Amino acid sequence: MNASDVNSIIRENKARRKALFAPYDPVTGVGSPIERERIEFSVGGNEFVWGIPVTMYNENAALIDAIARDHKLESVLQSHGIPADNTGIELFLRDLINQRFRYDFEFWAVTAARIQDKRTKQIVPFSLNQPQRKVLAVPERMRVAGVPIRIIIDKARQWGGSTLVQIYMAWIQLIHRTRWHSCIVTDVEEQARNIRAMYSRLITNYPKDLGGFELSPLEGSNKNRRIDERDCSIIIGSSQKPDSLRTFDLAMSHLSEVSFWRTTELRSAEDLAQSVRAGVAQVPFSLIALESTAKGVGNFFHREWLSAMDGKSAYAPVFVAWFEIELYQKDIPEADLSAFVKWMDAEPYASYLWSLGATLEGIKWYFDFKNGENYDEWRMKSEFPSTWEESFQATGARVFSPAYVNQARKHKMDPEFVGDIRGKTIRDKTALEDIELIQADRGNLFIWMYPDKEEQVSNRYVVSMDIGGRSPEADYTVMRVFDRYGIMDGGVPETVATFKGHIDQDLGAWKAVQLAKFYNNALFIPESNSYDKTSIEAEGDHFLTILDEIVKYYPNIFARTDPEKIRQGIPVKYGFHTNPVSKPMIIDFLNAALRDELFYERDDRVFSELDTYEIKPNGRYGAVDGCHDDMVMATAIGLWACLKHLPPPKIILPTVKRRPGRITEATI
Repeated sequence: MNASDVNSIIRENKARRKALFAPYDPVTGVGSPIERERIEFSVGGNEFVWGIPVTMYNENAALIDAIARDHKLESVLQSHGIPADNTGIELFLRDLINQRFRYDFEFWAVTAARIQDKRTKQIVPFSLNQPQRKVLAVPERMRVAGVPIRIIIDKARQWGGSTLVQIYMAWIQLIHRTRWHSCIVTDVEEQARNIRAMYSRLITNYPKDLGGFELSPLEGSNKNRRIDERDCSIIIGSSQKPDSLRTFDLAMSHLSEVSFWRTTELRSAEDLAQSVRAGVAQVPFSLIALESTAKGVGNFFHREWLSAMDGKSAYAPVFVAWFEIELYQKDIPEADLSAFVKWMDAEPYASYLWSLGATLEGIKWYFDFKNGENYDEWRMKSEFPSTWEESFQATGARVFSPAYVNQARKHKMDPEFVGDIRGKTIRDKTALEDIELIQADRGNLFIWMYPDKEEQVSNRYVVSMDIGGRSPEADYTVMRVFDRYGIMDGGVPETVATFKGHIDQDLGAWKAVQLAKFYNNALFIPESNSYDKTSIEAEGDHFLTILDEIVKYYPNIFARTDPEKIRQGIPVKYGFHTNPVSKPMIIDFLNAALRDELFYERDDRVFSELDTYEIKPNGRYGAVDGCHDDMVMATAIGLWACLKHLPPPKIILPTVKRRPGRITEATI
């Protein structure tokens, strides 16, 4: 790097610091994300400069133009026949301020709202910091457009995302709407109480000359409150006690730290969020805000974020990087700037941070903090993400490249069918008779494409299986169905169905065979063991015995025993054997298949497991603690069978009558 490049970076850094620490004044409108109109006027010889929202000007143009033209409020009052004495001026100015409150959240916040400063613990006016102003622009755009406000916020640390959401909701209740009930939902109620405390503090410190409000218990409740003057209720609830939220007529919902909501067999984060959100009307000024610090992938918050990023929901996604927060800066002496720029140029991640827009002082803070706290790269990116992708990462030793996984995500789809599959009975020979699908919203079987019953194709479908157990603590039993039809045209196989649930081993095996029979007598390739599986049920792994029983009625089961040894009388061993050699082989093959787009994955849940699959300190592969890898294993085994084991699929010609002794069926 030459001196000219160094100087150019230093000049650019000055511009970035100027933007990061740009002046902000919610009264004059300097630094606001909202489009504004500047007006100047005087009252009693005192000069005022206001930057009012353009929406306020557009709806009050005659009055605003008169104020701007006459400059003195006294003259404006006289021209409208209003006495310009102290009482008249005070009433007019108060009306003007109240009018601005309706259009200008920032002005109302700094004038009427009080918060506790995180560093000094003092009660101070709420003047928005830069990240809060970035977020505010999103709900304000929706509000002004007259559409329901829906926002999802991926939070970095220490910039007050929850504070902004709660105070914004208070503004709607206190200024805009009566009987506009709201709720705050967290993982446990104590967290919701802490957020509601912001509201209590605001009401307690609300300027009396601006009206004043009182909070009282709602119908004697110890946890819910009511703003008497506005007839608005503020309800709190938790993901662990969701029933308390179901009876209220809500207009706004603040769902906080959603990543930490717990999912059990009896309830899920999705169920609670859907219940709460369904109760909020789709009308202007209604609001639903989901905000959280990201905590891994595959959870409800992650799925909602991806849906918002893909434009598949009404929620606007907002992410704030650590370097957008003014707090995370560390001064560099001017004499040391050149040396720091040269160091940054040689440090790849530092250069990457610069390319994202970080200042040199921000980059210095980042690396000094990382070294001082002895954080590894994964933990630093998780705690202080530079991009939303970093915020959701779950491991620093991941097996599957994020780029490959994100590339494969473009093929995901919503299933055509959700439910279950069943036969005449649940096991034995009759389990393969009268097979049918049963639709159920909470079913374990997802289907993207039904089996093709019109065209006969050999070796078309594959059903792979990773065996689990029946208890909620056990691994899941996962079955994947692959369609190899595309291979005939130079294409790739695709996943067309998934079963994922907790089920007894023997019943799970029979259900997998039902699925294989349903998909035109597909090859069934189960994992026959797992050398590092720890959560199989205590009754023991009876799977091998089950396969020996099933093969009598369904022979198209993968056998790993060499055919020559079978002819010699060696017992047949069914299923794919996972061991320290075969497991890395199929995992590496899956990674390459993702890279080279050798198959199409439809099930979004697979990507979440790919993102949490890591190399353990002992060198073995497995899921991050608290996550699962059952879908990864079933997918890897099935894909290996599709691309490495089976011959290409071929269309089977219809049977034709020929002379005895001649071939009656041909393949092409």
